[in-house]
Amino acid sequence: MCFNETYKIPILTTHVFRITFNRTRFEQRNIQSINLLATIIDRKVLQFQNNSDQIMIKIDLSNDHERNQTIDIDLKIKAKYLNRTLINYNIKTIDINEQIDLLNCSVEVLTLPPQLLRTKIFLRSIPFIVIFISIQMGILLDIVVLKELVHRPIAVAIGFICQYGLMPMIAFTITKIFQYPPLYGFGLFAVGCCPGGSTSNQLTVIFDGDINLSVLMSFVSTLTSFLMMPIWFYTLGNYAYLHELKIIIPFQSLMRSLATTVVSLSIGMIIVYFFPKLKPYVHRIVKPVSILLLFYFFIFGTYVNFYLFAYINLRMALTTPLLPWVGYILGGVVAWIFQQDWIRIKTIGIETGIQNVGIAFLVLLYSLPEPENHQSTVIAMIVSYISSQPFYIILLIRFIRKKCFKKKEVQIKNIVEVDVKLKDELENSSKSMIKFHQEVDHDLQKVPLSSIV
Repeated sequence: MCFNETYKIPILTTHVFRITFNRTRFEQRNIQSINLLATIIDRKVLQFQNNSDQIMIKIDLSNDHERNQTIDIDLKIKAKYLNRTLINYNIKTIDINEQIDLLNCSVEVLTLPPQLLRTKIFLRSIPFIVIFISIQMGILLDIVVLKELVHRPIAVAIGFICQYGLMPMIAFTITKIFQYPPLYGFGLFAVGCCPGGSTSNQLTVIFDGDINLSVLMSFVSTLTSFLMMPIWFYTLGNYAYLHELKIIIPFQSLMRSLATTVVSLSIGMIIVYFFPKLKPYVHRIVKPVSILLLFYFFIFGTYVNFYLFAYINLRMALTTPLLPWVGYILGGVVAWIFQQDWIRIKTIGIETGIQNVGIAFLVLLYSLPEPENHQSTVIAMIVSYISSQPFYIILLIRFIRKKCFKKKEVQIKNIVEVDVKLKDELENSSKSMIKFHQEVDHDLQKVPLSSIV
């Protein structure tokens, strides 16, 4: 009658928890009634169907004419919150002699993320979008500039130092200053140790950065992540957050990410080699396409993971975005200190602040037990959604300024046209008056003076 197994239930669903008794055994013991009292320890995580954390069921066997071999009691529970809790249930049996037997049991329930169709669509669309973006970037690459960057890798070295020197320490500092719990602290630290992501290439294109440097930095950071991530995780990460945890680094996913980037970029470079006239068209559409994809990730991603916003408190919501935002600023400052031009300062700042959050998701999912692994990904979700917010604001300001300046330009153009028109009319009028006076003078010269007298 007591269960030793652990139940796993997706949140936002209703699950039937069945307790089964052997009818024959009860009849042999002359049991007349069964009273069951079930209590949920944390009602924030689970609730019974009657929206309470406690339910009582009574079965009178003296009037029960069913001849089934078992007696089943179904408890319908609703999973509401991502966590773990216990359901305690007390079974009281009363026989014909009024003798009472008590049995206390409990079962552990883990609540997991919902298995929704929209989630599957969103996750399966990401690899195809990343491939499409990488092919576009490959078409826009300039081999001559890439060779120069490889031969003089100062900018790439600055980006590497910012990526794997600054970002992990920024994440560590934020978690300690604002006193994150170890679970969420490790979540932010994992994000800070990840290589750059493809979003940085899109933002570099949108804000007129150096796409060649951006792509090369993303490639180098992904390649060196095989060494740098273990160094950070097994030293500072293990010491500061999770002493006894065996951290699992998804090397297979890193290899897949690296292969996807290299193959997609190569495809783009091959396409532009055989069809060089295609490059201007891609250059013309890459900005609007990148903006649309950014909004797709933000809007659809928010819709898919909306349930996770319940796990974000005000402190995390205000401080977690500091990781990418401070990364942008410090990355740009370091590039400025090393006397890089404005285009490369922008590029290095963007590459520093944008992380491949998908790698952090995998590290957290495979390194932590359920459901703590899913809870810790809330931090990565905040970073993925909030990291690009300053750029959305900049895009909005640029759009408004462009519209306002365009309106002013039209007004100025109209004023200039009116001035030109008035000037032309005045000149024509002056010419007419001069011509009229000349004609009058000419006519007067033809008239004899005696006739006038």
